[in-house]
Amino acid sequence: MARKMSYGIKVSYPGFSVTDLEKERSQQKSSVEALPNLLSSLALPYLFGAKTQIKRYENSASLLSKRSALSTMECLHEVSALFEDLNTVAMYVKKCNQHHKCHWLFRDICNHIRHTIREDFDVENKSIKNETAKRLGLDSKLQINIGFDTDSIKVGEKVVELVDVKAYLDWAEGVFTEIIDRAKKDGAFREME
Repeated sequence: MARKMSYGIKVSYPGFSVTDLEKERSQQKSSVEALPNLLSSLALPYLFGAKTQIKRYENSASLLSKRSALSTMECLHEVSALFEDLNTVAMYVKKCNQHHKCHWLFRDICNHIRHTIREDFDVENKSIKNETAKRLGLDSKLQINIGFDTDSIKVGEKVVELVDVKAYLDWAEGVFTEIIDRAKKDGAFREME
């Protein structure tokens, strides 16, 4: 028996089937104007997730001097999840034709934490790793090079201030909110009852 859930998300695009394998999915089926509406609604969970991760990181970082080993491991986990969310938000923002100077930095840090540290066992092409290492100023003798402070994160030679990340998230939220508000006004976006 299927259980009905009280809350959730449903995203659709009129006239476009994502499950009918007989119909070809193509760019012609999706309007360039409707795409930002869809992307904005899909980006918001990751944006809110990044805001939550910042709070979790700040909490872990505040305990570094009291329990350094455990808090360092917690910080690494929180930063890993934070930059995964930031990278996802950045990709959605770029697909909505908005650009920010931090987009490549977020991607590079995400790749360093999620891929380079484990030696890209699932990827044969090392050129991505080398380019990321150059942009971040990583020491080639180190497998990982991340530092934690209560108000910043250092990866290689790049320092990311949390105040700047918060400002970025506010900017991105403004981008998505504007797109969604315009879609609501045009009748292309509605909330489920």
